[in-house]
Amino acid sequence: MEITDLSLRHSNRLVEDLISGRLNTADYFDYSITDDTVYEKRVKDLKNRTFAREELSSYLLSYHQKHFQDKEPVIRNIERLKDPESLVVVGGQQAGLLTGPLYTIHKIISILVLAEQQEAKLSVPVIPVFWVAGEDHDFAEVNHLHVSQNGVIKKKAVKTAMNEKIPVFYKNIDHEECWNFICSIFETFGETDYTMELMNSLKQTLSVSATYTEFFEHLTYEMFSDYGLVLINSSDPELRKMEAGFFQHLILKNEELSESLSAQQAFMKEAGYKPIIEADHTSANLFYHDSKGDRLLLKRTGDSVFSAEGQSFTEAELKHFAEQYPERLSNNVVTRPLMQEYLLPTLAFIAGPGEISYWAELKRVFDTAGFHMPPVVPRLNITIVERSIESDMREVSLTLDDLFSKGADKVREEWLAKIEPSQLTPEISQAKTEIERIHKNLRESAVSKDASLEPFLEKNAFFIQSQLDLLQSHVDKKIQQKHRAELDKFTRIAKSLQPNGGFQERTWNIYYYLNKYGPHFVHEIVKLRYSFNFHHKVVKI
Repeated sequence: MEITDLSLRHSNRLVEDLISGRLNTADYFDYSITDDTVYEKRVKDLKNRTFAREELSSYLLSYHQKHFQDKEPVIRNIERLKDPESLVVVGGQQAGLLTGPLYTIHKIISILVLAEQQEAKLSVPVIPVFWVAGEDHDFAEVNHLHVSQNGVIKKKAVKTAMNEKIPVFYKNIDHEECWNFICSIFETFGETDYTMELMNSLKQTLSVSATYTEFFEHLTYEMFSDYGLVLINSSDPELRKMEAGFFQHLILKNEELSESLSAQQAFMKEAGYKPIIEADHTSANLFYHDSKGDRLLLKRTGDSVFSAEGQSFTEAELKHFAEQYPERLSNNVVTRPLMQEYLLPTLAFIAGPGEISYWAELKRVFDTAGFHMPPVVPRLNITIVERSIESDMREVSLTLDDLFSKGADKVREEWLAKIEPSQLTPEISQAKTEIERIHKNLRESAVSKDASLEPFLEKNAFFIQSQLDLLQSHVDKKIQQKHRAELDKFTRIAKSLQPNGGFQERTWNIYYYLNKYGPHFVHEIVKLRYSFNFHHKVVKI
């Protein structure tokens, strides 16, 4: 494998301004990630905080031993959390099927790499932690994968009806349907020397997974436990017990937190940035879980009164839930980062482009909660270039710079125009303009004599123009047939590197590569030398 950097502009304006230095960082974040001493400053600030390290380590040890086979690197890292100088690098994602799109893998790699780099630099334990967002209830966001089937990108989903108000953490897995889904995915990959080994492993893992979240966690653990990755599931009822005290703080500060969010969002709009978080001023930014397991958003409906779909609670009642039944409460997009900050001695938070934008909206929320927001570090963006795709690119003289800056359709058109310049296209365009001018005069003359002719004349004009379009189409078709082999290369390149017009990491899944290159593919890609220099990473295999 070979890794190179590619400098690309971010489509997200705030992220582009952040990494280019144009953003006034202090307005949105507490630390500048372009500052060479950012992590030393964060360590100094964290020394003024206390964390329930013994309790956290004990909980994580119990959770991992309950759900996974002991792996020495993970157990060692959990034990190292007791060290008063230990820190974590954390990032999170929803529990996608077969780990979901590649960006989840890229985020985990980012966590592992930054933790290893900063442990060496700071000479303190830095533990990689992955926060599984089990609280999320939108199963439709994680119930599918994209595959290439018969030359077309298709979306395949698990066909299971779900109560969409129940968090994914509690959604029992339909083993038969999920296995059929896995088989259909691997059928599109094609059989290789590794297929049976992978499918047998997946079948075994599926059999010991009661929920979709468990299945995700088992697969993630199997892939990354050798690197000491510690998993923490935000929906685990036992974790809620550790969160009880901070839930009470969030209830007490509820209105202030909402006002802080609104003020920061208004500030961002004034600066020309578009906020992502949708929350009205009455939102309590907490969920209540009723007796049916439904996750209901709490809203303020009066002085120290909250409601959730017809159910009403006083502030005192919510505090009682937080103290005695914390599993009845959970965080939303606003309070989840605060809870993470409360629990973990976070050296850095690894974020995708969208997360960076919404964390910028939380600057004043963190201030109100009494926290410094941790350094928010863009995850590594990685594009995997297979040897056959690299060969196709070389044969049509296409660079990744051109592909990503112009788009697949544009570079294809430019190549075709260069290789087969057509003098007929401008002539047809000129003919259409001239014929329309002449025909318009004829129409006006005829209509002046008999207005009832107008519909026929308009139809006639359209027919003449469409015949010229047909001529152009026929010429284009002949040219494309002539260069079919090269144009097919453009199609393969676009499908592999820019599927659906976006980055590869948003469409393809890691199991395509594991099936083709073997189970050790993940280890090979983790061990490459990465730098957090805000450049796109190109990995040639």
